[in-house]
Amino acid sequence: MAPTRKFGQTWWGKAWLESLETSQFAHEGRLTRGRTYARQDRVQEVDVAPGVVNARVWGTSTYASSLGVNVLSDEQWDQLIDIIVSRARYSAELLSGALPQGLAADADEAGAAILPVAGDLTPDCSCPDSGDPCKHAAALCYITADLIDDDPFVLFFLRGRDRASIVDEVRRRRNALAGGDTADAVEVDDSDGSVEAFTRSVRALPSSRPLPVEAGRPNPLRVSPPADSGLNNRELERLAADAAGRAMAILGGAGRSGLEVSRDADLLRRAAERRSKGLSLARFAPLFAGSDAELEAGATAWDRGGEPGVLVATTSWPASVEQLAPAKAALGAKARKSANAMHAGPVQLRLDPDLRWWRFESDELFGWVLSAGPFESAAEALE
Repeated sequence: MAPTRKFGQTWWGKAWLESLETSQFAHEGRLTRGRTYARQDRVQEVDVAPGVVNARVWGTSTYASSLGVNVLSDEQWDQLIDIIVSRARYSAELLSGALPQGLAADADEAGAAILPVAGDLTPDCSCPDSGDPCKHAAALCYITADLIDDDPFVLFFLRGRDRASIVDEVRRRRNALAGGDTADAVEVDDSDGSVEAFTRSVRALPSSRPLPVEAGRPNPLRVSPPADSGLNNRELERLAADAAGRAMAILGGAGRSGLEVSRDADLLRRAAERRSKGLSLARFAPLFAGSDAELEAGATAWDRGGEPGVLVATTSWPASVEQLAPAKAALGAKARKSANAMHAGPVQLRLDPDLRWWRFESDELFGWVLSAGPFESAAEALE
């Protein structure tokens, strides 16, 4: 059984939920039903814009739900940016994609709250329930917590400004405080003549900025795709975040772009990542060429063997009897050949084109499922 989906995985996501559940909305029953709706993936087509989150929420019918958020004035934004710039830690953590501990309290004290305070949120829904909030709007509140978990800049965007404008302004003010045009400007000494300058030791270049701990989330999309496109902002943002994560893996030397894999293999990669979070693979089923069982087995293959594991799980080739002889010897006389595999009972050994062995085990629901590999010998695959 998949673990129960939880909301509020970061301190800022938890703070958002705490505000909802303590100071914003007092109707605990509707919040509970809304949380259940959110866990059931009933909230679709989520769109974030300054001052509002809109979505379609499925109940007995499909309703248009929204959550209004008070936008900060220019004066409040000026105070908030000053607070961020006043502490190097605040600036550094925010520029790395995290919401600094203490910033929310300082902003609230200055009258430029980031997190909702009493009366800040205004739920609305096309359903007939007059509750404040109804369960559909409450579900949207929890899904918004997901967005905030992924990217704390969603909080700022709801207050009226996007990531790029905030980052640019923070850097501009910090550079102004440092008395230079750029934070990493190299001091130039032009007091010497040309000969002295030529013979002077070369100064070390400024160190490049370290890679962040994890890739940041893209800015929320302001405009929804056409209604008949089959796309929605949430999915597009997930794809952008996935691309950012792969780019960071390449920069860190720990991965490849993934652009060379097939469409289905890339789908299985994303399915494996989603399942590792305890989430359903139902969203991928309409996109996958095979059955639901093959989708589950393929996601397992990617999880356990990456792209090579998927390749050996989804394709076959005509291995010779001599090539499969080590597997027959390891499995025993009752082993039977099938293309590039030998199997006996609930265990199957498959040989890939690079002559490495992979162990598969029989599953009542999903057929042959990759369990381990690769191995240099068939005997090793059975240990």
